[in-house]
Amino acid sequence: MGLERMSQKAFKLVKQGRVVKMDNDRYEVVGDHGIYTVARNNAGKLHCTCQGFQTRGRCSHVVAVMIYEAERRRRRKKDVEEKWWNMGEF
Repeated sequence: MGLERMSQKAFKLVKQGRVVKMDNDRYEVVGDHGIYTVARNNAGKLHCTCQGFQTRGRCSHVVAVMIYEAERRRRRKKDVEEKWWNMGEF
C-alpha cells in the first residue's frame, strides 16, 4: 500500500472512531479485516499486530495512532489555552 493511500485509510480510521486508547502505550484499532493492537515499545517506537506491519514494518493502524495522538495533543493544548484565557487575568 502506498503512503498516500495508507494516510487516507488512517485518517478514516480516526474519523470513524476506530482507534481506542487502552492505556499509556497501547491502542486497539478496528481495521477492515480485524482488531489490531498497536503498542509503543521501550524505545518509543510503535508496532502493530497486523500482517502488513509484520511484513513491511508499516501500516495504516500505526499511522492512525500517530494521527490520534497528535489530535489529542492539539485538543489538550487548546483546552489549556482556553482555560488560561478564561481566568480573567487580562
